[in-house]
Amino acid sequence: MKRRDFIINSALTLTGAALFSGCKKTETQKAQAQVEKRKFMDIKTPLISLGCMRLPMRGDKVDMVELDKMVEYAMARGANYFDTAYMYVDGKSEIAIGEILKKYPRESFILADKCPAYLVNKREDSRKLFEEQLKKCQVEYFDNYMVHNINHNTISNYRNNDMYGELLKLKKEGKIKHLGFSFHGDPNMLREVIKEHKWDFCQLQINYLDWEVVNADELYKIAQEAKVPVIVMEPLRGGVLCDLPQKAKELLKQECPNDTQASFGLRWVASKPLVFTILSGMSNFQQLKENVDTFVNYKKMSEKELEVAKKIAGIIQSQGAIACTACKYCMEVCPRGINIPAIFGLYNVYKGSKQKNRNFMFVYNYNALDESTKADKCIDCGLCSKNCPQNLSIPKLLKEVEKELEIAKKEV
Repeated sequence: MKRRDFIINSALTLTGAALFSGCKKTETQKAQAQVEKRKFMDIKTPLISLGCMRLPMRGDKVDMVELDKMVEYAMARGANYFDTAYMYVDGKSEIAIGEILKKYPRESFILADKCPAYLVNKREDSRKLFEEQLKKCQVEYFDNYMVHNINHNTISNYRNNDMYGELLKLKKEGKIKHLGFSFHGDPNMLREVIKEHKWDFCQLQINYLDWEVVNADELYKIAQEAKVPVIVMEPLRGGVLCDLPQKAKELLKQECPNDTQASFGLRWVASKPLVFTILSGMSNFQQLKENVDTFVNYKKMSEKELEVAKKIAGIIQSQGAIACTACKYCMEVCPRGINIPAIFGLYNVYKGSKQKNRNFMFVYNYNALDESTKADKCIDCGLCSKNCPQNLSIPKLLKEVEKELEIAKKEV
């Protein structure tokens, strides 16, 4: 390791040592091409943003030299939106991005953070956590601030402790510019949450695989009907869409030769007009450069390319253990309304994935299904199998999925 790198990374500990405090603002090249932007309320946001959940690391410390390089490249090209959270990188994310950003004028970047609902056990906790986060990030306000991760486990914390009301007070004080929430529940819950208050935006998991396999299309439609702008997280499905099956790789190369797997996935998300920025957890400079350059040279997705995305999603699903084509004929006759195609789709992605986080993603996305439509609601009537063009023994396969899910839960 170079001596300079060692000094920088050693000095930047969780106490937030001010190594960069004396640095002058980095000069950006005026002639530099800028990323595509979209209007969000009173500001313009870059279509691509740096999600600070997967920062570059050296051992158990954030690689501040690499992160500084990434932020400088992004800022020079107008990709000035940064998203962090209380628990990201074991609590190091807020401190790290705060250290890097403090050398830039505050008005030159957009910073988003989130209040961890699972830690809010009384009303005053929201403000207490917020003030702690301001100090960690070394700012006086957040441009976008969210109730973090509303789901079946946290919704009672959010409601019982009036998190919206407490954060609205901070907004009126000028410490929050725009107030929203990030969401990992089912469509029925989203309908309730989005109608409960006047939200400036919401953050949803949307990508071309979840659009076909799970319920991302329905979540987007709910936000669209409520006229609530959307931030997208997991646009590449935790890396799954950057590690396509061979057949899908060949199709992409043939039909979209100018796209990488990542740029294709990001452009697909950008095709949704309600989306005003896309968060990507980039863990090194090369990933960031590719993603930023995708939106510097942004090309709107064609109808043909949208069809290619559908085909790739189908290939991913077909590579799994269950030969389900998601025709939904089974759902036409299921008396319990079980979302069989979604369950099999998640299972197939899980079985076909080589990603280290595949157990987590399987459990996480399965938990986001509507509780009443899960595999354990099957009454083994067999009507689904009789209506299945693939002659699948669906009740038996649902039980197999349940067993595999329990195994995945133990390994998360």
